[in-house]
Amino acid sequence: MQSALRTGELTKNQYVMRSKYIFLLFLPLFMIALLPSCDESTGSVGIGMIEDDDIVTPGRKTFPIELENMLVDKDSVSNKSLLAYVGKFTDETFGELETSYMTQLFCLDDFRFDFDRIVKDTVWENGPGSAIKSFDFKDVSCYIDLRYDDFFGDSINPCQLEVYRLNKDLQADDMESYADPEEYYDKESGFLGRVAYTAANTSLDEDDRTATKDIIVALPEEYATEILNANYFHPEYFSDADAFIENVFKGMYVRQSMGNGTILYVNNSSLNINFTMYVDSAGVYPIKRKTPGYTDQDSTSIYSVSFNSTREVLQANQFANVFNESIINDTEHVYMKAPAGIYTSVKIPIGKLASELAEDTIMGVRLSVKAYRNEDGPYEMDLPNDILLVKKSEAYEFFRQNELPDNLSSYVATLNTGDNTYVFNNIASIITSSIADYRTGNDGVIDENAVEEYVLIPVDVTVTSDSSSSSTETTSVRTTMKPIYAKLPKSGNVIEVSYIRLGGF
Repeated sequence: MQSALRTGELTKNQYVMRSKYIFLLFLPLFMIALLPSCDESTGSVGIGMIEDDDIVTPGRKTFPIELENMLVDKDSVSNKSLLAYVGKFTDETFGELETSYMTQLFCLDDFRFDFDRIVKDTVWENGPGSAIKSFDFKDVSCYIDLRYDDFFGDSINPCQLEVYRLNKDLQADDMESYADPEEYYDKESGFLGRVAYTAANTSLDEDDRTATKDIIVALPEEYATEILNANYFHPEYFSDADAFIENVFKGMYVRQSMGNGTILYVNNSSLNINFTMYVDSAGVYPIKRKTPGYTDQDSTSIYSVSFNSTREVLQANQFANVFNESIINDTEHVYMKAPAGIYTSVKIPIGKLASELAEDTIMGVRLSVKAYRNEDGPYEMDLPNDILLVKKSEAYEFFRQNELPDNLSSYVATLNTGDNTYVFNNIASIITSSIADYRTGNDGVIDENAVEEYVLIPVDVTVTSDSSSSSTETTSVRTTMKPIYAKLPKSGNVIEVSYIRLGGF
C-alpha cells in the first residue's frame, strides 16, 4: 500500500476532514447560542453527522536510534575559519592534537610608501647622477606579529614556533580540504624566523600584560628593504592584494617547533616594516625633507606599515589528530571532537517509521542528545556551543557551498547549559524527505529495515544583528577548529515522533 507519510501536504480528504474538525471546535459555542430553542433530543446534533474516519487523532511514538563514532578524514574537512590555530596538545583522554596554519597578507589597492619623506641613501648604478639601482633605507627593521586574545592549555608552558615564507600560491580550493604545508614552502630557503614564548607572555612584567597578546618574530632587515625597493621600482606589484601576493609576498606558514600543552587562537597575523621618516618640529606629522640650504637639524621619527591577514585573503588551518584506542573502541559512549577529528553518526530507522506510520501524517520529530564534559586531565575542553545536523552524504557540500541551516535539510542546535543537552525540536522535514528519496530510488517501495545516516558536527555560528529591527540573522556556519569535545551515551537514545491519524486506533 502506498504510504500517506508526509509533512505539510493536504489531500482532498484531509481538507474536508479538517474543515469538519474546525466546525466541531466551534460547535459548543454555536449550541450555547441556540440553547433557548433546543430540547434534550438535539443534544448530540453534529457529532452524529461526522463519520468515525473523519475524526483526527493525534499520536506520539518513540523510535530507538543508533549513535556511532565517525572518524573524520582531514582531506574532507573545510579549513575556513576566521581564527588561525597553532600549537600542540596531548590529552589524556583523546591523544595528540597538533595545529598550524598558512596565511596570505592583504595589501591596499595602489599602495605606495611616501619615499619623499623616508630617510634613505641612494645607491647609483655608476655613481651620483646615473641610474638609481636601489635605496639604502635608514633604521629599517622587519618583524612578524601574531596577535591572540585566547588560547587552550597551559599558560606558562614554554614553547617555540617557526615562521616560513610560502613559495607557492594558496588557492581557494585549499580552503575546502587539507592542504599539506610541505607543498607550499621550502624548509631551508623559506625560513624567516623563530621565537620562544609562553601563552601568558611571561616575558613581560605582570602589570604590562593585557588580554590581547602578541608574539613577535624578528626578521632580517633585508626583507623590509626588499619590499620597500619593490614598491619604488615596481608599483604595479602593489596595485591590489592579488598582485602583492603573486609578486612580493605569497604568504607565510606558522608552526610550533617545540613544546606541548598549548594551542593559540591567533586572530591576526601581520608582516610589519619599520623605517625612519622626516617629521615637523613637534615630531608628529611627516613633512618633506627640508629644502637645500636649510641649516636647522632635521627631525625624524620611526613609522610602521603592516600587511595583515584579513577576510579578503586566504588562510588555511592544518591539524593532525592521533586518537587513543580507548576512544575509538569505547562501547558505552560516542564523541564529537574538534577540530575535525570525530563526528557523531546518527542512524535513524526510516523504514520502521514508514511501516508503523504508513497511514499517518508526521507532524514533528524531536531529537535530544545528552552531552558530558571531559573530567580527565588538568585542562577541561569546553562543550561545543552549537552543533549541526545534516545528512552524512551532504555534510561535505554543506560547508563547501557555504550553506546555512534551513530547518529543512540542515539544522543547528545550541547547548542548553542547564542540563547539557542539544535539542532539535522538529526535524520532520529531513526525515520525510529521506523516506521519499529512498522510495524514489526503489520503485516506490521502502525496506522496513532501511536506515538513513546523519551526522552531528561541532560548528561556529556567526550571527549578525540589525539594531533598527532588533532582529538577528545567521550569516555563517563553519566547522569548529578549537579543541572542544562532547561525550554522548551510546545506548538509550530515541527520537520522538508526533503524528495525526484519521479515525480511531
